[in-house]
Amino acid sequence: MKTADNNISVIIPTITKDYIRMRHLVPERVIELLPVREVIFIGNNELCDTVNEDVNGMFKGMPVSTMNEEKLAERQPVIDYIKDRVRTIDEELLPRVRCGWYYQQFLKMAYCDVCEDDYYMSWDMDTVPLRSISLFDAEGRPYFDTKKEYNPGYFKTIDNLLHLEKNIDGSFISEHMVFNREYMKEMTDVIRSSSEEGNPWKQIIDSVEDDYIALGFSEFETYGTFVTANHPDTYRQREFRSFRRGSWFVSENDLTDDDIRWLAGDFDAITFENAQQIPDMVQLFRNPKYRNNMSAGKFYETILESGYFGDYSDGRINAGDWYAPV
Repeated sequence: MKTADNNISVIIPTITKDYIRMRHLVPERVIELLPVREVIFIGNNELCDTVNEDVNGMFKGMPVSTMNEEKLAERQPVIDYIKDRVRTIDEELLPRVRCGWYYQQFLKMAYCDVCEDDYYMSWDMDTVPLRSISLFDAEGRPYFDTKKEYNPGYFKTIDNLLHLEKNIDGSFISEHMVFNREYMKEMTDVIRSSSEEGNPWKQIIDSVEDDYIALGFSEFETYGTFVTANHPDTYRQREFRSFRRGSWFVSENDLTDDDIRWLAGDFDAITFENAQQIPDMVQLFRNPKYRNNMSAGKFYETILESGYFGDYSDGRINAGDWYAPV
């Protein structure tokens, strides 16, 4: 079995707007800091055309390519099916349901059908690696990079789909995941087998309970739970440290080498979520009094403990019956 890091292809399902926003940071740093063979952007025709222009320009000579999303799963039937399901619950919920978010998860799963290697990796377009990240341990086992997050709706869906319960203390949701092609196929086949139409994504949507339809499925949480239950000890778990709420502190267009060096002392990656465009705390982030006397980890922990992002304790932001991403 091929387990060397440089046999891994990285897929990044995304939309054109997010690609343009992050292209000056993500592709080059992923190639530089992750021991991978190629980066494949997956999206619609507009996205593929935009990336291909850059392949002949700013990415010339770099292992960057594209794949049209329709090769993996037709977009419109997925979107229509989700909307129809939402309408059976309450049509007023439609603006809250991120149909494209569900669709991108299905793309990551469906890539196992075209992957020719034993493993492939998904990386989020809004996340920038800060330092070198290994993907396999010395024995050739891939890492499950875990964090602290919990959404009960995800596990309701996992139970309905696979009859499995949460089986680790943390969460399999980080900003990336290394997938074993055969295990993903196995999981998808199990899901497909319970569908009258043999359609895994329809079965997933049907398995999301009404109360959680706005945010009811995680491909990472589902895959991690499945593999840990059915193929124990094939992955090695480690904590992944990311500066998840980067957009509150600095703009992706204003991230400096000094920022990266400071953050990389404690964090593996920084995420710039699209929902927050104007940094609220850039003056704190760049204040020499803090920058020169505190590690980035201590700085972030202090902000979290202040309650700025909500009720924070034990490394988690408590939000009722779930834990928000930190």
